[in-house]
Amino acid sequence: MHYLLGLLLALMSLSVYAQVPQQFELVYRFTFNGQYLGKVTDRFQRLSGQQYQLTSVAKPEGNLALLLPTLSLTSKGAFKSQQLVPTSYRQVRSNAPQKAAQASLDWSRKLLTHQYKGKTEQEALPSGTQDALSQLYVFSIMENLPGKFEMPVTNGRHLLTYRYEKFPAEPIVTPLGSFETVEYRRIAGPDENAISVWVAPALHHLPLRIRVKEDSGVFEQQLIGMNYRAT
Repeated sequence: MHYLLGLLLALMSLSVYAQVPQQFELVYRFTFNGQYLGKVTDRFQRLSGQQYQLTSVAKPEGNLALLLPTLSLTSKGAFKSQQLVPTSYRQVRSNAPQKAAQASLDWSRKLLTHQYKGKTEQEALPSGTQDALSQLYVFSIMENLPGKFEMPVTNGRHLLTYRYEKFPAEPIVTPLGSFETVEYRRIAGPDENAISVWVAPALHHLPLRIRVKEDSGVFEQQLIGMNYRAT
């Protein structure tokens, strides 16, 4: 186990941060207000050319699987110039597929189209727009982590502005070992969700912990497993 982890870290350190990995799978322990709900599995895959697909599936376990739906997010697009360029996003709950939230990002026409509950709305597509899933992984292709940055983010229903600021953080212990981290904290307004993302420089700036604070409570993901393929 320690040999394989050491080999993995060595391979990752040889690749520049701007080089997008071929594929990875991250598995998180998922809690709400400290109560265990289940697991979240995020998968990234490079497709033909410069295309990518990101998926995230939050699946309840045990008795909660009978009460709570599975939430699936999908982001598709391209990567270039140290940037993810999403072209489509979809968010759907297993108990309400008819209420899927979707976004189409047409960069040639600079047009953003949202589809939700049978309604379609369009607006101008700002440069650098991310979706609710891809915005968690912009760190992994940054050569240098900035102190502050902001980006437009679509959640399939609305276009929002996310402003992140970097803070020092304690090491995070995972089944893969203990890793130094950097926290990126969303500077949220009065009616916005507070988000914190802890990324590990030794693991290609991938997120080890994600915390979202809503009016209803605090959702948190903690990394418990990873498969990574650099090339």
